[in-house]
Amino acid sequence: MIGRAGAASGSGSGTERAASRLSWLRQPAGSVPLRIPDRVFWLGAIALAILGSLELAIAPFRQFIDFPQFWAAGRTVGTPALVDPGLHTAWEAANGLGLGWWVYPPGSAWLFVPFGFWSLAVGYWLHAAVMTGLVVVAAVLGARIYGLDRRVGLAVAFAWTPAMGSAIVGQNAMLGLVLALVAIEGLRRDDDLLAGLAVGLLLYKPTLALPLIGLLLLRRRWPALLVGLACAVGWYLAGVAAAAGDWQWPGRWVSIVGDYYTGDTAFNVARTISVPGLLQGHGAPAALTLGIGLVMVVLAIPRLVRAPIIEAGAGALLVGLAVSPHTLNYEGAMVLPALMWAIGNSATGISEPARTRLVLGAYLVAPIYLFAEAIGFSSLVFITFIGAAVWISGWRRIRTQDDEAGGGLIHVLQSRLRRGVRRAGP
Repeated sequence: MIGRAGAASGSGSGTERAASRLSWLRQPAGSVPLRIPDRVFWLGAIALAILGSLELAIAPFRQFIDFPQFWAAGRTVGTPALVDPGLHTAWEAANGLGLGWWVYPPGSAWLFVPFGFWSLAVGYWLHAAVMTGLVVVAAVLGARIYGLDRRVGLAVAFAWTPAMGSAIVGQNAMLGLVLALVAIEGLRRDDDLLAGLAVGLLLYKPTLALPLIGLLLLRRRWPALLVGLACAVGWYLAGVAAAAGDWQWPGRWVSIVGDYYTGDTAFNVARTISVPGLLQGHGAPAALTLGIGLVMVVLAIPRLVRAPIIEAGAGALLVGLAVSPHTLNYEGAMVLPALMWAIGNSATGISEPARTRLVLGAYLVAPIYLFAEAIGFSSLVFITFIGAAVWISGWRRIRTQDDEAGGGLIHVLQSRLRRGVRRAGP
C-alpha cells in the first residue's frame, strides 16, 4: 500500500511538473472565452506576435519607414521650418531624409523632441521601444475595462498585428490607443475629468479624437467636453510656440492639410483601411464616399447613445475607422478595444459560435495587410467595415434587458415587427 501510494505520489509529482512547464500556455477555466483549446490560443497568439514583429528586421533598410517625419518634427519644432512646407522639405533634403510635410497640429511636434536629441537610428529604436511599452499598457488597461485576465489581454494585444505594426513603422497609433482606453476607463468610472483629459490629449491627432468627442456629445457628458475644450486651448498655445510664435497657425495648418489630403489619399490607396477611403483613392466621387460614411454614422447613433459605455467607446472607435476617408494600416490598432469587448467577460458581447468565428477571422485576416502594396489593398478594410456593420446591426449580440431601448437597429425593427404581427393576429 505504501509503495503504491508512493508510486502514485511520484506519478502525481511528475504530472505536476509537466503541468508547471506548460502553465504559461494555460489560464484558469473561462478566462479565454472562445471555442478554441487554450493551447491553440496561446501558441497562435505567440505566432501572430512574432509574425507582426518581423518587419523590425527590415526597418533599417527602408530608412526607418515613417519615423523620419516625426524625427524631423522633433528637430524643427519651434522654428518656421516646422509649418512652412518649403522650409520643412529643404531641411529634410539637407539632412538626407525623404521629403514630406508636417500635417499634424504644430503642437504635436513637441512630443517627438526627446527622439530628436539622438541620431535617426537611435531615435527610431527608442521610439519603437516606447511604442512597444504602450502596447503593454493598452493590454493591461483594456483587460481591466473588458473583463479579461491580464495575461490574455497581453496575448490579444501583441497578437493584433497592427498594434506592433504601428510601432515598427515609426507611427504613434499606440499612444492614441492608450489615450482612447484611458478615456473609456474614465467614462466607465464616471470620471469626467479623466475622460475629458484623455480625449483632450488625443487631440494631438484630431482624427483619432473625433469619434470619442462625438460619443461625449451623444452621451451629453458636458463636463468631460469642457475639459477637452481646455486641452484644445492648451494645444493651440503649444502650436503657437511650435510655429515660432505664429498665432494664426490654424489657418495655415488647415490649408496645408487640404493641399496634402488629395494627393496622399491617392498615393496610399493600397494602405487605406476604410471603404470610403478605398473608393475615394480610386477616384470615386466625394459625394458617394461622404454618403457612405454619413449613412453608417446615422445607423450607429442608437447604439452609441444607449449601449453600455465601454461597449459604446469601442464601437465609436471602430465606426470612426470605418467611415474615415483617410485612415491607414497602422491606425488599425484602434480596432483592439472592439476585439477585447468581443473576447472579454463584460456584460454584453457576441454570442457563440459567432464570437469565436468573427474574432479568429479578424486575427487571421489582419496580417495580410503586410502585403497590401503587393495586392493593391489592405485586408483591414474588411475588418473595419464588417466589424462596424456587425456592431451597428447588433447581429448575434448577447441581449440585455435594455436592448429594446438601446440595442442594434435591426434588433429593434425586428422586435417591433413581431409585436405588430402579434397584434394583427387572431
